[in-house]
Amino acid sequence: MTIRFGVIGLRRGSSFVRVCRAATGATVTALYDIDAAAVETAAAEIGARPFSHYEDFLNADIDAVVVASPLPFHAGQAAQALRAGKHVLSEVTACLDMDQARELVTAARKSSATYMMAENYRYMDEVELLKRLADDSRFGDIYYLEGEYLHDCKDLWFDHDGNLTWRGRGQLGVYCTHSLGPLLYITGERVETVSCVVVPGGKFIPDNHNPTMHLMQMVTDKGTVLRVRVDHVSPRPHQMAYYAVQGTQAALESWRGHGDTSKTWLADEHEPSRVSGDGAQWHGTDRFAARYIPERIAAPPEASFGGHGTSEYWLLRDFLATVRGEMACPIDVHRAMDYTLPGIVALESALTNGTPVAVPDTRQF
Repeated sequence: MTIRFGVIGLRRGSSFVRVCRAATGATVTALYDIDAAAVETAAAEIGARPFSHYEDFLNADIDAVVVASPLPFHAGQAAQALRAGKHVLSEVTACLDMDQARELVTAARKSSATYMMAENYRYMDEVELLKRLADDSRFGDIYYLEGEYLHDCKDLWFDHDGNLTWRGRGQLGVYCTHSLGPLLYITGERVETVSCVVVPGGKFIPDNHNPTMHLMQMVTDKGTVLRVRVDHVSPRPHQMAYYAVQGTQAALESWRGHGDTSKTWLADEHEPSRVSGDGAQWHGTDRFAARYIPERIAAPPEASFGGHGTSEYWLLRDFLATVRGEMACPIDVHRAMDYTLPGIVALESALTNGTPVAVPDTRQF
């Protein structure tokens, strides 16, 4: 069965179009963007139908919608597509406030179609390696994890006319899903409370006072402690993804750049951890990758068309399998909210200098 996709948003959606070329059972037959001229050109290049009116787009001969529009539109467009009976693969984050969260959860519950959030970092090879090591009990009891996303995006704060974009206007919650989502995938848990402090804004663009950095500390429903740092403005090399896991029997830390590689130490096969003498040393993760994620290593070259390693390739495969009824949705609407809502309520915590705030569980809505 070939799934016919309609893609919303040319800028980010173009990467999905490329990934579809590598997937079996997927084709893009419609494109939607508010720039009518641009969407006409893009659609002609791939043999798709162009649309600049959303209702007409939803009435096209498509089975599924990819929501790759700016963040403020994600929840509304996804909910409308679900109400129209279209499967939805939505870019992050799932929503920007609690009202949107309720609308999206309600639409997903009432629809016969599938909703999945496209958190591509959860599909990165290193994250899958961490997950499989954890499932194999190599870490022992995991009690602490870290995630960071450090990316100077100030160039995206203004459009060609010098007006602030949605990124520049800010106050959309902490964009934490790239950091938090993988940690929750590894543990299988959800965040119960979040504490957040910020570095004030105005340091680089004086009249824009969105926070320079968010630092979130969280506790899950199983008592695991998580720490997430998000920074989209500080001048520095891009740290696309950094993760750290600490358990009773092992530790792992991602690469930090400048020739660094990911590294691990495991009690069951490395030096003992002790205060003196020849104690624990870091070891490379390559041989663990060969053992635990061999299919990732063997991915075809075209699996990298999405631009984030092979993550979008594996994500799309799971979405297609879900739509075909071959598996449960790995990031359904509730899991999407588990990844998203801590970043929304974190703003409330930041206003009180880090007072912990409870994170709603949408399964109880």
